[in-house]
Amino acid sequence: MDVFSAVALTPDNRFPGETLIRSVGANALLPRYPNIGSTGGKPWVMGSSAPERVLGVLHLTNYRLVFKPTERPTPVFSIFLPAILDVRNTSWLLVRKFRVTMRDGTYIEFIRWGIRPFIEIVTKARMQAESLDWDTIAADVAAEESKAGDWHVGP
Repeated sequence: MDVFSAVALTPDNRFPGETLIRSVGANALLPRYPNIGSTGGKPWVMGSSAPERVLGVLHLTNYRLVFKPTERPTPVFSIFLPAILDVRNTSWLLVRKFRVTMRDGTYIEFIRWGIRPFIEIVTKARMQAESLDWDTIAADVAAEESKAGDWHVGP
């Protein structure tokens, strides 16, 4: 399987009614050692672990953000739009990155250029997602949870 096939978000990877809005290359900053010091913790929380840059593609759909890494065993993960509290530009000097903060206060950071237009598109998608029937979507996610990736936040 080539890299492009591995990171694509095909219709087979989407839930009923889900449409792809944008796909961008990005580095996810994930903990090098997830769940360090605890069991059953959230795999995206840094804790005492240093971050590891993971190259991949970040897909935005009308339901969620999906990160698909270029190399396994790095997990594929989804953040459903209702779980997102804020998306903020956290760039500093030459490092261009943004932070996706969840409603529980935890966050994931991504590195990429062209942050402002991407944040605007995510914000617009989040506002439009408020009108969706999330009970039905949650039932679809429960029925086909593997489509959400190795782990997911929300809905």
